[in-house]
Amino acid sequence: MKTKLLLLCVALGAITSGVQAITLPGAAPLAKPRVSADPRIVDLGLAASSDVKTISLSLALRNADQLDTFIAGLAEPANPNFRKFITPQQFAAAYGQTPESVAAVVSYLKSKGFTVNKVFANNLQISASGTNAQIAAAFGVSVHNYSLLGKRFQAPVAAPAIPAALASVVKSVNGISTRSVFNKRSTTIPRTGALAGDVGAKVAGAIGGTPGQYTTVDLAAKYNINPLYARGVTGAGRTIGIATLAGYAQSDAYTYWQQLALPIKANRIVDVVVDGGPLPDDGPGSDGAGETTLDVQQSGGVAPGAKLRVYLAPNTDAGFIDVFAQAVDENLVDVLSVSWGSPEVYSDDATLVAFHNVFLQAAAQGIPVIAAAGDAGAFDINRGLPYPHCSTLLGVDFPAADPLVLAAGGTTLPNTSPHKFGNVTVPTERAWGWDYLKNYIVTNYGTDLYYSDYLAVGGGGGVSALYGVPSFQKNLTGVQKTAAAQSLICENAVFDNGSGYGDYLDVPANLAGRNLPDVSLNADPYSGYAVYFGGAWSTGSGGTSFVAPQLNGILTLISAGLNGRVGPINPQLYAAFKTYGYGAGSPFKPISAGTNQYYQSTATYNPATGLGSLDVNALAKALGVK
Repeated sequence: MKTKLLLLCVALGAITSGVQAITLPGAAPLAKPRVSADPRIVDLGLAASSDVKTISLSLALRNADQLDTFIAGLAEPANPNFRKFITPQQFAAAYGQTPESVAAVVSYLKSKGFTVNKVFANNLQISASGTNAQIAAAFGVSVHNYSLLGKRFQAPVAAPAIPAALASVVKSVNGISTRSVFNKRSTTIPRTGALAGDVGAKVAGAIGGTPGQYTTVDLAAKYNINPLYARGVTGAGRTIGIATLAGYAQSDAYTYWQQLALPIKANRIVDVVVDGGPLPDDGPGSDGAGETTLDVQQSGGVAPGAKLRVYLAPNTDAGFIDVFAQAVDENLVDVLSVSWGSPEVYSDDATLVAFHNVFLQAAAQGIPVIAAAGDAGAFDINRGLPYPHCSTLLGVDFPAADPLVLAAGGTTLPNTSPHKFGNVTVPTERAWGWDYLKNYIVTNYGTDLYYSDYLAVGGGGGVSALYGVPSFQKNLTGVQKTAAAQSLICENAVFDNGSGYGDYLDVPANLAGRNLPDVSLNADPYSGYAVYFGGAWSTGSGGTSFVAPQLNGILTLISAGLNGRVGPINPQLYAAFKTYGYGAGSPFKPISAGTNQYYQSTATYNPATGLGSLDVNALAKALGVK
């Protein structure tokens, strides 16, 4: 059954009116009309017909039920197909479009003047470049210039129309809009606003060993990675994959590892530019460069013997699809992670399917995909729509919400932070949510500051409204359904739309959706990390952006210990939990304190910390490393 999530176009990153139809498990259609456009968006008129765009066409999957069965067997030790992965070419032959269908799409694009950049090996993705005039001729839609809060972008005035002859093959066309959709998932100790300077940065030159300036060396000690190193498991022979939307400076990563005295090799990083950019050497001045920097430093620091391939794509819907498709198509990386995302309800159904098909291919090839679960606690959408101007709305982040993706959650490690008006102490590892700062902030700065700036901060987690409960979470104690009374009520003035309030989105109650995160590690900036960025150390960084690449490094170590890929990771993790629980020798450590601003962490699965944090050495053994 279809449920229609009726969203502001500003949220969806689209211009056109209409309804986004998202498949939900057993929900009834919503009745609220969708606001046709964000009033703040200014239509600047027809874009130049000669402007060139790179678009991404996603094709229909074949034999989907057979593929699901095959992937399930890859994660079951008793199955004869356990960890018997296939190549992109084998995937294409069994599950991609036929060569004839692909040729028909390519022929159509060329007939309209497009340059076909690549037909991906999976026969499910085609990248092409063409002008706005060619886009209009091929897909019946004109492209306009727009401005939103001073930022210019181009977008179609309506949904692209797929020719009838290709409608059974082509399922989505992305990349006509140039608007940035995805955001980095990192957070720092406040450096601006009322609390700026409330907690000072740690002294550079004393990096490591202290909350707020931890390194991957500290991580290895806290989560029991060192026994793997002691057995010679460093990631050698394996390759880490990083998907990102911003450039960075390789020199920062090499300096980070060298100053930690990690045994790394020179030239271990290969940068792969997807869809034209960003360039890998954009460095500290580029938007999001710190995100890519920490991804590389953290993953490569956890697995110092591994190689790295960093895939850099533009921040568009097509770029984000193609960055995963490129990495999976090459089939050179053993684990792939990303620290960018957006609330799951911002994506349309066809785009979500396009991503899911790429994640299916990754699973079939044995490549675990990991994503940050977000840094807005249980209220993923409220980072962009802050309380009290908008009501809080429970929601989760994409791509972490996809059941094929390992959702990386966050905790706070024990620490005492010296603040301006006194210390704040966290006595035990807990779910990351800045509710533990509430008393301090309200007492010294007032209620308004807490609710506007600190309520929607914490480890992402909750219940998906778009993906049903996956088999590995069924009948698991602690898995929850969507909560009641979930409506996004905003002051209309937020959107320059007059006085009063509007109901912009309703999420049905009692949906049995995918729960996330899956596991959690330290992510709170107050117990967080040091980063070497722009030629200097900075401290007090955190976010699930750290946890995703850390888990990437951990699974890369395990892959090295197995001398082969791990394969679909979520079914294996939950099967290990059902075997070990939190008993002796378990890979999982329960986190039973704190909340992510809504969900309570408990000594069961929970939507604040998932299965808990990890004993990595025990996890390696549970997954077959000797």
